[in-house]
Amino acid sequence: RMSQVLAITGRILPVTNADVQLEAIFDNGSSVRGESKIFAAKKEQNCRIHHVRLLPEHAPALPAALEAIRGAEVILLGPGSLYTSVIPNLLVDGISEAIMESPALKIYVCNIMTQDGETEGMTAQDHVAALLEHGGPGMVNLCLCNSDPVGRELLERYSAEDAEPMRVDRKEIELLGAEVVFRPLMDMDCGYARHSGVKVARAVVELYEQRADTKIF
Repeated sequence: RMSQVLAITGRILPVTNADVQLEAIFDNGSSVRGESKIFAAKKEQNCRIHHVRLLPEHAPALPAALEAIRGAEVILLGPGSLYTSVIPNLLVDGISEAIMESPALKIYVCNIMTQDGETEGMTAQDHVAALLEHGGPGMVNLCLCNSDPVGRELLERYSAEDAEPMRVDRKEIELLGAEVVFRPLMDMDCGYARHSGVKVARAVVELYEQRADTKIF
């Protein structure tokens, strides 16, 4: 119904219909339950998020979501908040396994900036490592990173929010089994350090065509 109201041309599927909550456990052992509370709790604890989990655990995956993953030729993870938007999908029973078993090209679209209250101080390698720790090996073939420059005014604005451009440590990411590729991905006209949908789509199609055995574009 939401797809109809928003006139979306593709299909949007929830990973689960179960009523679940997200819990974050911090490096100091403390925890907080509820996605909306994680930001404030992390600022208060002043340490990194160690991992997140769903409560109750073992939420069943929507069969249609598993079917879509199994039939995909490209699987994109991100961009988005690492611990509250991307990783929670991997915690639903069957989702990570379906992704790992898929022969599709699996691309992590890395965030342009770190996120205050969630990933400040983290590198791209830290993001990929967190995905693998929560999901499992083989979750990511390519780490797609932005090569567009972030202007001084934006840098100052984000710095005030304790955010910075993502530092990409290519060798460390490749040690995790993912290839790093850089492409211009930023929307240069929106006034924020955000991805351009057109640029991301162009990069994904190009990467797929370079690597896929069968071209569909």
